[in-house]
Amino acid sequence: MAIRNHHTARFQSGMPRHAQLEPVLNWTKLARQDDLELVHRNGKTLTSGRVDMLAMDGSVFWLIQDDGKGRAMFHPDDGVMVFRHKRKRH
Repeated sequence: MAIRNHHTARFQSGMPRHAQLEPVLNWTKLARQDDLELVHRNGKTLTSGRVDMLAMDGSVFWLIQDDGKGRAMFHPDDGVMVFRHKRKRH
């Protein structure tokens, strides 16, 4: 049985976890408190965490990284792909 939480790298399917998340191509669609995974173009997960602040024009956002890694700023030129944990529907 697979443990499904945001620290688990792979699910039982064997697919990389970011493949099971919602891609965010337009950063203006991000919201504070979104749980994200940032993946390098080579497919390696760089970090995960929660959106702290973001520019309204989508040019930059700040992430409170998981596991006590601190706050980090990301810009589109950083070459990261952004994936959001799917929001629960109420």
